[in-house]
Amino acid sequence: MNLLRTSLAVAALLACGLASAQTSAPAKPAAKPATSTPAAPAAAPATKGGKGKLMTRDELRTCMNSNQQNEEAAAELDKKKAVVLKERDELKASKAESDKFESDMQAQGTALKAEIEGVKAFGAEIEAGASKMEKAELKAKQEEYQARATALQPKIDAFNKARNDRVEVNKAFNARVDAHQKIADDFNEAVEDLNDKRNEWKFKCASRSYDEADEIAIKKEQNKK
Repeated sequence: MNLLRTSLAVAALLACGLASAQTSAPAKPAAKPATSTPAAPAAAPATKGGKGKLMTRDELRTCMNSNQQNEEAAAELDKKKAVVLKERDELKASKAESDKFESDMQAQGTALKAEIEGVKAFGAEIEAGASKMEKAELKAKQEEYQARATALQPKIDAFNKARNDRVEVNKAFNARVDAHQKIADDFNEAVEDLNDKRNEWKFKCASRSYDEADEIAIKKEQNKK
C-alpha cells in the first residue's frame, strides 16, 4: 500500500511564503501559519516636499502607474492566498482523517490476527485430539470449527477490501498534495516578485519631489481611460 506523504511540509512552506508578504515575521510556520494579508504598497507615489530633482511628468506617470499595478497585484494575491490556505487546511484535515483510518486499521488488524490464530489453534487442537474423541464429540468440534471459520472469512474479506480501496484514496491524496505544492510555489514566487517591485518603486519614486499640477493632470488622463 502506498504510504501517505505528510502535508505538514507544504503547510510550513506556504506559511513561509506568506510571511514574505507581511510587514513583520510570524511565529514558527508549523505552529501558526501566516494568515495576514500582503502589506499594501504606499498609497501615493511621492510628496511635493520629497528629495532630489523634481520628477518630469513622464517619470511621475510611470511611478503612479507602477504604484497602481502593485496595488492591483497585492489585491489579486490576497484573493489567491485565501484559496491556497483553504486547500492547505483541507489537506491537513484529510491527513488527520487518514491517520485515524490507519490507526483504526491497525487495531482491526491486530484483533483480526488474534481471532485467526484462535481459530487455527482450535483446529490444531481438534486434529491432535481426534483419535481420542467419540464420533459425536469430534463431529461437534468440527462443526464448531467450521462455523467459526465461516464467520471469520467475511471479516477478513472486508479488511482486505478496505486496505485495497485505501490505496486509491492515498493516490488521490498524494496527487492533490503535489498539485497544491505547485500552486503554493507559484504563489510564493508571485509574493517575492511583488516585494521586489515594491522595493524598486520605493527606490525610484518614494522620496522624489514632483509638481502637484502634473499629478492632477495625470489623474485626469487616467480617469478618461
